[in-house]
Formats: sequence, structure tokens, C-alpha cells
Amino acid sequence: MASDAAPRARVSNRNRWLLSILLGVVAGGVTAQSNLTRAWPRDFTQVWFAARSLLARVDPYPLVGPHGALDWQYPLLYPLTAAVAAIPLAPFPAPIACVMFSALGGAAFAWALMEHGYAPLFGFFGASLRFAAETAQWSPLLAAAVVVPPLAVVYAAKPTISAALFAARPSWWPIVGGLLLSAIAFAIQPHWVSSWLDAIARNDRAWLPDVPYRAPIMLPGGVLALACLARWRRPEARLVAALACIPQTPMLYETVPLFLVPRSFRETAILVALSYGVFVWVEAHLPVSRSAAQYLAVSGPAIALLLFVPATIMVLRRPNEGAIPPWLERAISGWPPWARGRRGDA
Repeated sequence: MASDAAPRARVSNRNRWLLSILLGVVAGGVTAQSNLTRAWPRDFTQVWFAARSLLARVDPYPLVGPHGALDWQYPLLYPLTAAVAAIPLAPFPAPIACVMFSALGGAAFAWALMEHGYAPLFGFFGASLRFAAETAQWSPLLAAAVVVPPLAVVYAAKPTISAALFAARPSWWPIVGGLLLSAIAFAIQPHWVSSWLDAIARNDRAWLPDVPYRAPIMLPGGVLALACLARWRRPEARLVAALACIPQTPMLYETVPLFLVPRSFRETAILVALSYGVFVWVEAHLPVSRSAAQYLAVSGPAIALLLFVPATIMVLRRPNEGAIPPWLERAISGWPPWARGRRGDA
């Protein structure tokens, strides 16, 4: 099949900076609007609270949850490394910190989208990014690190999804960053891992008999994402395949990294439209008095079919070419050509 990729219209550094800052402000504005119109706190609030607790040398894990000091629907499920990464925003009030966090993530993600020209930037307006901004999620910042490796120092804040992003473009940044954030966390609170694991266990018990985390390959159509391994040289191929294997909350904000796959405007527009299709499908198939388990049971299959499968098709329309380390080139020199692929810049 012919590739849908159009010739790249390179974005100048000046325009890339301007557009990234502008769209970062847009993302922050979405969070600010959500702060004003929705009573429930943003996701980053719990990490902000943990950062403040860390500075006060107080264990945040017993304090976050239903009827806790931070009245949250669930226990604190982030590792303490996330709190360390959030320390620069700890001095600000929670609503301001969430807006600043979303603006930073939005700007970084906009920069990453322009790696292949202007066309993929339309993906910024998908439902996935909007949902991530409304809830002040980590996914835009983490996804941007696939293109901007120094940002990967914060992969340790959300190691599950970050494992898939690392598979897309491995580097030393997340390793160094993870060691540094972990060292700081252990220096301040040496026994935080046991508190974190206890919080995860409490959350799992609260969800029984339901399971909140699902790997997309376990959902209808999701296993097709493994076909991306036929294009294993390409970072976006490794991204889709690895992301499909990671147990995750099947919510739209977790699919932000998939918008790094499109190359042309047509591909981007298709994925944007389908992201809103997921939203419409979920809203149409849920009762008014919905539970979290019901929501996830409907959103998971919709995400697998409407986002992972199209992203897989986009990847398969491209040749299996890309740069890999010289030692790996030597190791696969005996493979048949169809499996070995070609050197190149993916």
C-alpha cells in the first residue's frame, strides 16, 4: 500500500517556539476553565499535594483518598518520584499549579507534533489532548519526551506508560532522571515504596470485582496493534505496539501518545475525528447514573477499535526503515531482508 505521508514542510524554530507557546497557553486555558466549571480536582492536584507533603517531610500516602486530608476518590497511586518532579510547582496554589502544569505539557506536546511539519499539529485539537488538559494529566508532557529526550527525565513519575515511550526512542535521559528522582525520594522518605504499594493494594481492593487497568491488546481489536512489530525499525511502530501491551486506565487522556503517529493532515484529521468518535460512543452507551467501572468497560473497547487499530494501519502503510544502533545492525545482518528492514531516518 502506498504511504499517505506528504512531503514534510519543515517548521522553522521561530514558528515552532511561537506555536508551542501559544498552544501551551491554550492547554492551560482549558485547565483553568475546567477549574472554574467542575468541582472535582484535577489529576495533578494529588501530585502537587504529595510534593508539598514531601517538603514538609510527611508521608502523603495515608493522607490522600476518600475522607483524607486530600479528599480524593482513590489513594495516591503515583510513585513518590512524581512528587519530587512536581516540587517546582509546589509553592503555587493547586489551581494555579495545575494550569501551569498543563501549559507546560501542552507546549511541549505541540513542539513534538511539529517534528514532521505543520500537518500533525492538528492532532493537538483531538479529544485526547483536550481531556488530558481538562484533567491536568501527565500524558502530553510524557509523550513530548519521545521527541524531546531531555524531558524523559520525568518518566519515573509515571513508569507504566513511560515504558512504552522508552521503547519508542530509548535514551539515557530517563535512566539518569529516574535514578536522580528516586535518590531524592529515598533521601527524604526512605520507606516510601512500601507506602506506595500499600496504596495500590487498597485501590485494587476497592475496585473488586472489577479491574481498572486493561492492556489494549486484551480488548476487541487491540491485539492488531502487535502487527506494528512488522515495522519494528520505526519509533512510532514500537510506540503503538508497546503502548497496547501496557495495562492502563482506558481513558482518552492515555491515548495522547498515539497522535505522534500521523504524518499527513489526512492521517491526523482521521485520528482527531475518531478521538471524538470515542467520546460520542461512550456518552451514547452509558446510563445517566454511570459508575467508574461502567465507564471504563465502554471506553476501553472504543479506544482499542477507534484509535489503536487506525494508528496501526497508518504504521503499516510505511516501510520498515529507520536508524538503529550499529551493534544491532551487526546482530541482525543474517536476517532475511523482509525482517531486517532498511537503514534510514524514520
